Amino acid sequence: MFLKKVITSTVALSMLAVSVLNTTTAVSADTVSDTQNAINTNKSETDKLLKDIASANADNIKLQEQISDNTEKIEKLKTDIDQSNEKINQLNGQIEGAKVEVEKRTEALKGQLVALQKKSGDTVSGNIYLDFVINSEDFSDLVSRTFAVNKLNKANKEALNDVKEAKDQYTALLNEQEKTKANLQSDKSELETKQNDLKSMKEKSDQQQADLNKKIEDNKATLVALQSQYEEAANTVKLAQDKANATAQVADAKKDDNKSNNNDNKATETKATPEATSSNAGSISQGDGSTHGIVAGNTYPWGQCTWYVKQVAPWAGNNWGNGGQWGSSAAAAGFRVDHSPAAGSIIVFLPGQSVGGQWTADGAYGHVAYVESVNGNSVTISQGGMGFSNPAGPNTQTISGAGSYIYIHR
Repeated sequence: MFLKKVITSTVALSMLAVSVLNTTTAVSADTVSDTQNAINTNKSETDKLLKDIASANADNIKLQEQISDNTEKIEKLKTDIDQSNEKINQLNGQIEGAKVEVEKRTEALKGQLVALQKKSGDTVSGNIYLDFVINSEDFSDLVSRTFAVNKLNKANKEALNDVKEAKDQYTALLNEQEKTKANLQSDKSELETKQNDLKSMKEKSDQQQADLNKKIEDNKATLVALQSQYEEAANTVKLAQDKANATAQVADAKKDDNKSNNNDNKATETKATPEATSSNAGSISQGDGSTHGIVAGNTYPWGQCTWYVKQVAPWAGNNWGNGGQWGSSAAAAGFRVDHSPAAGSIIVFLPGQSVGGQWTADGAYGHVAYVESVNGNSVTISQGGMGFSNPAGPNTQTISGAGSYIYIHR
């Protein structure tokens, strides 16, 4: 709501400036001042929007990283579930085989017991098992025969028990594997729910960025109109001042008709002196008070980050303000401004913004640097400034989190 009010106020000031310019009365210095104030308000609001975009973009990057991380976890769980299903199928096969083996051994044992108890016509007792014992030749033979029968039965029973135990072990392993699979599926469901929430949040973040970019474009259009109106108003005022000065000079010339040529020459020299002084002052650096000459085409103070970037990127504007203001100034000048790093672009650090987590840009002025190269989510930059060992640059640095910063493209 606050942003809309500021933009509305700026537009209102713009309309006011147009109204003033279209009147038949002379344009006053107050109109120029009002328009300049509107421009400053617009730039301040654009700087705030760029800061909001940088913050929103950082959040968006984190969401994307979380989505990617979740996607890897979900794929890993899918693989684990597939492996669990393979183990379950294998155990089911082993259990089925054990069941068949139990049934075979049970039938064999039953068959043996039935055979031992089967009646026969030539037996003494009518029971093979009893005849097997009765027909013993002596006590030792009886013991031996009884031991053999018992051992045979015991062996069959132990074999049957072994198979049953194997079946029970397979069943226990199956139950454990079923629990593992259930846990994996539960984890997968939770991750999928979280993934949907993250995607929903990212969609909202994308929309937020789009809305902020729309406001930037609106501010840009307003700023362009204001700057055009400011130049027109300033030119009008200048023409009026020049006309007034010319009239005053004519009047002064008439008053001085009786003065000697020497006095006229002295007056001319006196008048020229301030101009010469003013011209010479322009060649002195504003950076550290030394006598570094300002390079042609670069009006920024020597030893400042803006001076260095203008040197290596001559296409940058001379009136873009402090480093943190370059994003909005460049956008108003028609340059592409976004969060996509590219070699040869200018990187902007807003006031108080962290520079790769290594140091912090000035809280009032911000910082700018030149992008030398890009490697994934890292950029190598060169920069100047009084805080470095070489104020005139280049001072190189590699920082991560490249998508969190603002870039100006030629």
